[in-house]
Amino acid sequence: MAKVKDHLKIAEEFYALGTKEYEQGRRKGDLTRMREGCEKIFHAYVEATAALVQKRGYPEPDSHGERWEILDKLGRRKLVEIGDSAFLYLHQYGYYGGKMRPEVEKAMKEVKEAIDYVRKEVIHES
Repeated sequence: MAKVKDHLKIAEEFYALGTKEYEQGRRKGDLTRMREGCEKIFHAYVEATAALVQKRGYPEPDSHGERWEILDKLGRRKLVEIGDSAFLYLHQYGYYGGKMRPEVEKAMKEVKEAIDYVRKEVIHES
């Protein structure tokens, strides 16, 4: 099992890689690269929230639904909403569907906000 700081570091790495792939794909018209970028950014959200969940003493969630439930119990409604958006637009439409809807880039920015929020919360309490 990864440690809290490891989850956060992985989240930041996935986000950086994902945004780079997405932007390169967009410039070159390479849908596959854009799709891969979307999935990495979605996974960045998963890793960031895993850090917070673990920091709060919960086990790592086994599913996206379980993650949402724990975040809701923790009163992190905004993180649940960002996760819903990331799941739908980055994971489902972007990665699986190959559909780059306008909401994809908004979801990407929200994932960055989630990572920043989790970093502040995790580091503040260390």
